[in-house]
Amino acid sequence: MAEVVSELPVFLVPLQKSSILIPNATVAEIIPYEPLQRVEDTPDWFLGYLAWRGVQVPVVSFEMLSVDRASFSLVSVSSASLVVLRAIGGNAHFRYFALVAQALPRLMRVSSEALMEIDEEIYRTELLRARLGEDVVAIPDLDMIEDAIAETAHGDQV
Repeated sequence: MAEVVSELPVFLVPLQKSSILIPNATVAEIIPYEPLQRVEDTPDWFLGYLAWRGVQVPVVSFEMLSVDRASFSLVSVSSASLVVLRAIGGNAHFRYFALVAQALPRLMRVSSEALMEIDEEIYRTELLRARLGEDVVAIPDLDMIEDAIAETAHGDQV
């Protein structure tokens, strides 16, 4: 009989004003924040490119993509991280993208019973919001984020 997985390994990624949960399987690497190559004529949420392992990786501010007129700033560059994710949408132009975390993400195991869905407005980049202990966390819509990057990024640079 197949064993049912009751807990999922996830990273709790701290953002400016909230946190998101990202499945461990989609995270390629977490690295300290480093300067990015800016790109002209892109939306504010598209922060630029990260030179990572010989690949140009598009970097996104989750908050700015989520909310129009949101601002982006780092609480501390020394504590900020870049979470490099595997693109799962099958886009031919990029295999990875990165999100900015305000601090080092924390690996944890979460059961579906530990997440209590809440009736709160979700942003376009979220699948749902839930309570995890005392905190409210969002489950990001990674497909939506990838689609936004694909529409914005120049195919020859990613």
